Amino acid sequence: MSDLRVDGHPELQRPILLTAWAGWNDAGESASGAVRFVLRRWREPVFASIDPDPFYDFTQTRPRVRLDNGQRVLDWPTNNFTAHHRDGDPPDLILLSGVEPHLAWRTYTENILELCRAFDVRAVVTLGALLAEVSHARPVRVTGSSEDPELRRLLDLPAPQPGGYQGPTGIVGVLNNAVRDAGLPIASIWASVPHYVNASPNPKGTLALLQQLNRGLDLKLRLHDLEVFVARFDAQVAAEVAKNPEMADYARRLEEAQDSEEPELAPAAEDTEELPDASSMVEDLERFLREQRRDDR
Repeated sequence: MSDLRVDGHPELQRPILLTAWAGWNDAGESASGAVRFVLRRWREPVFASIDPDPFYDFTQTRPRVRLDNGQRVLDWPTNNFTAHHRDGDPPDLILLSGVEPHLAWRTYTENILELCRAFDVRAVVTLGALLAEVSHARPVRVTGSSEDPELRRLLDLPAPQPGGYQGPTGIVGVLNNAVRDAGLPIASIWASVPHYVNASPNPKGTLALLQQLNRGLDLKLRLHDLEVFVARFDAQVAAEVAKNPEMADYARRLEEAQDSEEPELAPAAEDTEELPDASSMVEDLERFLREQRRDDR
């Protein structure tokens, strides 16, 4: 029996499924923040979801209790699908906003493929973010790949290069393989955020992904309010880095390496002290993103 719950049947034109999960593939909440931003702008209703019960260890990702008109309400980990129809010829969008599951990943991905078949999804785009040895003072590096020439053209992605990574993967990698094996075009887009900036959420990674999606999918999203928060975030991170001479020197060397396109530097042991947590650095930003999450609920 499927764990996919479909409550509506929107009429869609050549839809593309755009996905992001909170969890291991989501450094600085950059990928999940990008999808939350789009959901807040479009305000589309949820038309399908995946039952969380078979896929989560609720001692790791616990349900949350809130009050709604004086009544206690339980919020479980969500994997919700929303759809957005666009006028004219551009492909419509289905968004999956989820939380990386703990259990039964093959069954979980089969539920996503079931939805793809039911709504004739033409391609899948996964978003992710990773911690990397990059400078906070430079634009966030966005990388992407796809073996499908048409999807690469649509998303403005370079030709695929042989990958050398071997090791653990997350739900993004598992779904990418499952979609490829099912014969659907798949693309994956990643933001690289500085590993030494202990700030989550990191709005700079979210903005970089949204800018890439705006260009590639012509989403026509207005990003001015997020750009304002990113400018404030940049100023506060720079001020905190300047307080620590060793951190400032390490950040400067990363910046120089990026500017000269040299290999990224590995941090020296004494350079790995983290910056203050985001809660003490960007209160306005967190308030902004909390409002997005409330809107989602």
